[in-house]
Amino acid sequence: MKSVKQLLGDKQRTPLSVAPDDSVFTALEMMAKYDVGALLVMEGTHLAGIFSERDYARKIILQGKSSRETKVREIMTDKVLCCKPELTVDEAMAIMSQNTSAICQ
Repeated sequence: MKSVKQLLGDKQRTPLSVAPDDSVFTALEMMAKYDVGALLVMEGTHLAGIFSERDYARKIILQGKSSRETKVREIMTDKVLCCKPELTVDEAMAIMSQNTSAICQ
């Protein structure tokens, strides 16, 4: 059975991220540039949250806010489930499905 690490491949990738105090507009520009639907929100080396297209649609567009004036920290999802790369894909899927207490610290 494949591990999460094997599924993602052995290439060293630098995750795309923004800072909590970046504007939502800056985050959207990065998402468009790299054709991705979400970015990690990093405070130094600490995972502060995740910013996704869903966050934008529900918390900016539908609430009539400005993406140029709103900070990522105001609308990001701050409870992020994660898993260790050594877990099997099935184990990782179970964690995500069960929404267990695997919140990143």
